[in-house]
Amino acid sequence: MLPLTRRTARSLALCATALSLGGAGVAVAAPPAIFVPQTPAQATVSSGGVKFLAAGQTKKLGRAGHFTFSATCSKVDGQNQATFDVTADTVAALDGNAPAPARTLVNIHTNSDALDMKAPGEFDQVGSASSSTSIAKDGQEVDVFYTDGVNWPAMPGVGGVPGVAGHDCFAGFTGFIG
Repeated sequence: MLPLTRRTARSLALCATALSLGGAGVAVAAPPAIFVPQTPAQATVSSGGVKFLAAGQTKKLGRAGHFTFSATCSKVDGQNQATFDVTADTVAALDGNAPAPARTLVNIHTNSDALDMKAPGEFDQVGSASSSTSIAKDGQEVDVFYTDGVNWPAMPGVGGVPGVAGHDCFAGFTGFIG
């Protein structure tokens, strides 16, 4: 029989103690392993860039599975206001709300100078601080990050490069569908 080193003897003693305690010693020594199945996103989704809107206009920004995202630009008390909205073609929990019937429009975010305490006509852009999650009755889920704003400024041309027109409102999104 081969002699055991002190380290090997201590390791065996620790294992024997853990086994005699019914494994409790092992549970204390290491955190339990928890398996949480993860389903990878099927695809990325996007509005294909920010869309510009004029006051009084609504634009479809994009569709992701059951979900359609849109933006509306309006005038409220003389100031531009942008909304970022979602609807579904089936029963769905939209933006964390309770399930609603198909074609229910839910506002995810509203942006205006007045709401953000900006000076009238001042450029204002907001990006989502977290994702907006919508879940359809068949389990399809979409998570999007949005940006929206008002009063995109006109820029004059410089050195032969054409300028850009101003816009009342703008909105866009990107995200994942699973």
